[in-house]
Amino acid sequence: MMAEVLSISPRALKQWEDRDGRERRRQGRPEVISAEARERIRECYAAHYKQWGPRVLADWCRREGLGNWSASTVGRVIADLVDRRTKPEARRRYEITASDVMWSEDGTSFGRGRRKRELLVIQDEHARKKLQTRLVRGSASEANAVTNLRAAFEEHGAPLVLKHDGASVFHGAEMRRLLDEYGVLDLTSPPYWPGYNGKQERSMRDIHSMELAIRRHGVKGSLRQRLDLALHDLNDERPRPMLGGLTASEVYARDAVDEVDRTKLAEEVRQETRRLRAQARSWHERRASRRRAVEMVLSRHGFLVEIGGSVN
Repeated sequence: MMAEVLSISPRALKQWEDRDGRERRRQGRPEVISAEARERIRECYAAHYKQWGPRVLADWCRREGLGNWSASTVGRVIADLVDRRTKPEARRRYEITASDVMWSEDGTSFGRGRRKRELLVIQDEHARKKLQTRLVRGSASEANAVTNLRAAFEEHGAPLVLKHDGASVFHGAEMRRLLDEYGVLDLTSPPYWPGYNGKQERSMRDIHSMELAIRRHGVKGSLRQRLDLALHDLNDERPRPMLGGLTASEVYARDAVDEVDRTKLAEEVRQETRRLRAQARSWHERRASRRRAVEMVLSRHGFLVEIGGSVN
């Protein structure tokens, strides 16, 4: 009768009923993992130092004849045993409170091959003002860095601290003599931590971006002329939100540092370095002792203010 109502043959109706029955038998919740199987999975996970993930454990269950479960199902069995990765502690950030307390010097390249030029930039870390630049052919040498720095000292006076990366041009004998002559402390950024010299890195990106924009807008002139336009914009025209809407040059002139006894400051850094090295519990802490000492002494005099995180 049903076949007649549906206008199909009895054979077709029978096939449909058989197929529908098979589909009904496949419906429902998956098989629950037994307490014994759960315990074995957890023991296996712990025995292998929590290095076998859910997918590996699912395959292991099939090999052991415990059952055929998905990785997500097995993952729920060991969920409470998984070591949760704690969020890494944020590295400390700081601000320099006055001009000429700390300068940074770094270089950035333009062009490639025989046309490569490197721009050396000295920046005040408080005002973000680019105090002195030097464009050289190829890669900059120690002599180039020293010449650039000496010109900045003669025009603006020397800072208390010069921050730089681990490049060899900042660790040579000629550079050492220049810093000793002017009583400038050197501060080397930690290895593999570009963010420590973040203000300088951002300035390099700004210079590249501005020079490229000038070139794309068809402004005629040499690379040096385009860089001069970019530096004028960054120093004297562009209001900086992090400086309260003032320009870099305005803040540099406004926040001049008071006179400081450089000999006394250097002695404080030496004493603090010795103390930190004596207390160091690892090679890493011993290596960082000089940098930490400079930071602590500047903070003690109110020249450096911590604004979050921690430094290792």
